[in-house]
Amino acid sequence: MRILTAAEMRQAEARAVQNGTSYEQLMENAGVQAAQQLTRTHAGAPRILFLCGKGNNGGDALVMARLLTLKGWAVSVSLLCGEQLSELAVLNRSRLPEQVRILPPDDSLYGEIARADLLVDAVFGIGFHGELPEPVRIVFREANASNAERIALDLPSGINSDTGEQSTDSFRADQTFTFGAYKPALLLDSCQPFCGEIICLDIGL
Repeated sequence: MRILTAAEMRQAEARAVQNGTSYEQLMENAGVQAAQQLTRTHAGAPRILFLCGKGNNGGDALVMARLLTLKGWAVSVSLLCGEQLSELAVLNRSRLPEQVRILPPDDSLYGEIARADLLVDAVFGIGFHGELPEPVRIVFREANASNAERIALDLPSGINSDTGEQSTDSFRADQTFTFGAYKPALLLDSCQPFCGEIICLDIGL
């Protein structure tokens, strides 16, 4: 079992880039692997809502959103942290098919959460520490109370990747798709109620 801290994960990504891949390709690999994992376990065209941050964790979700839309899924995306996205997230947002619904992070989002079959948390990745912003906490409170199946990308938002420290209203996943390696927090007993089943996906590191 490969276990990497946040700093070690960034170093592994940098080595992969030095060896000939690119950060864009690593993001594509993450999105492809996560989308394939979902399509293996979910038939038909579920209604899926991606809760995205502004960084590369959100970018991974935007790759998934593109791929699942092309497979006929009903896909919606909400950018919970605003429109100022990372460069790779901007690129993958531009690649979304026109069928993808982009939802504002306002009160109307709660109804969408209630109607979704699956919710994907891609708000914060391995760099999170401290407390979730209040608007995100409110959305997660609704998400955690919903009947939807909940998926976290890399680790549930609100959890410190290295220490396992948890913010109030951290996302509670039924499954966590972690990329490239397990993160220390995923193996702590205190984090298990937030992580659900943990699946480590190969992204070419």
